[in-house]
Amino acid sequence: MATSGTNDDPVLETVEAPVKNVETSSGTTAGGATAREVLRLVDFRYLFLANILVFMAFQMRNVVQSWLALELTDSQAWVGVVNGAPSIAVISLSLIGGLASDRWPKRDILLWVRIGLGTMNFVVGYMVMIDAVSIWHLLFLSLAQGGAVAFGMPASQTIIQDIVGRGRLLTAVSLNQSLSTVGGIAGPALGGVLLGAAGVAPVYFVIAALYIPAVYATWRIKTRARLERPVGASAIADIKEALVFVRASPVLRLLVVLNVLGLVAGFIFPIIPIYARDVLDVGETGFGILMAAFGFGALAGGLGLAYAGEVKHKGWLLFLALVLGDPTAILFGFSRDFYLSAGLLFIFGVSASLYISTISTLFQTHSPEHLRGKIMAVYGLTLQLFPLGWMIGGFAAATLGNEIALILGNGTAILVGWTLFLRSKTLRELT
Repeated sequence: MATSGTNDDPVLETVEAPVKNVETSSGTTAGGATAREVLRLVDFRYLFLANILVFMAFQMRNVVQSWLALELTDSQAWVGVVNGAPSIAVISLSLIGGLASDRWPKRDILLWVRIGLGTMNFVVGYMVMIDAVSIWHLLFLSLAQGGAVAFGMPASQTIIQDIVGRGRLLTAVSLNQSLSTVGGIAGPALGGVLLGAAGVAPVYFVIAALYIPAVYATWRIKTRARLERPVGASAIADIKEALVFVRASPVLRLLVVLNVLGLVAGFIFPIIPIYARDVLDVGETGFGILMAAFGFGALAGGLGLAYAGEVKHKGWLLFLALVLGDPTAILFGFSRDFYLSAGLLFIFGVSASLYISTISTLFQTHSPEHLRGKIMAVYGLTLQLFPLGWMIGGFAAATLGNEIALILGNGTAILVGWTLFLRSKTLRELT
């Protein structure tokens, strides 16, 4: 079992990493670890470089996959299904992925996951090139990619604390989120331009190519910490222990409920390509710009939070994210102006970055070390309800209309989320 050293640097029993991972020594400032201190960590630089490329690849895939599904079916419902399907695999396999991240080096898990994701995107591009792809192929490969993400997500989240320590975690998570979002800005814009200029298959080949340097950067990470478990420890018992802990923790229970709201807060995403094509009349390139606006917002939110340092009142940060996000999504449904729509998606991106950085940090800081990977798998599992909301939102928009779907979905998130916050002193006082 792992034991903690200082608040900044947890000590694990098995660490396969060189001692000199930091170029210059640094301590934690009174106001929290600074972004500059975190960036001195060599492994963190390799991690966020890999994450920039992976996030760019993911966002390009979202753009081209949404457009391909729309071309194959002419249905926003299918756009939602194809983009929401990976979350089904993630939800099904996340706890196993969390168990793996507690038992094996997280860097090794990320390495193999990213090799697999690059290969799968190449396969989709090849199938499109030979005109052999159908919506069912796209759905199957989306599920396969979701399975890979299920194993990579807990490792990707928990390796940050292994590298930077608990005391620098909020800064590191926010910085990682914002720097990765650079790829999220470039990805949709580049994907939209390539889509309009060259078609679907070349975009998938570019996505596959992005994974090559991402795999190399991941391979260069030297932190390979893992926990020693008792001989004969049962995987089922380990998972049960984590679930029991989450259920018994007032803080983690509240955070899980907030993440469950993602099931209705994600209704906006299958609607965006429909608005780009049919409402705003801006085509593939405009769709890429709209998604890039969301990315710019996420970058602004993440950088602002990173440079704010270790914010004490994290409960209020979550409430700010709720206040910004859901009303903006509803307003997007009624916008008929391209620039207003892009501005609303920018604000939505700010709220998403604040929410994800803060809630990810809270899940980790309220988890015991030996359960951290599995509890982060619970976090990842509930967070996947957001893309699953793409699927439900697509059907709701096709059946009820885009505006009504957003009012029902994000209106429910406003009602439940705001009520929960205003009535829960525990949530308001989270630090």
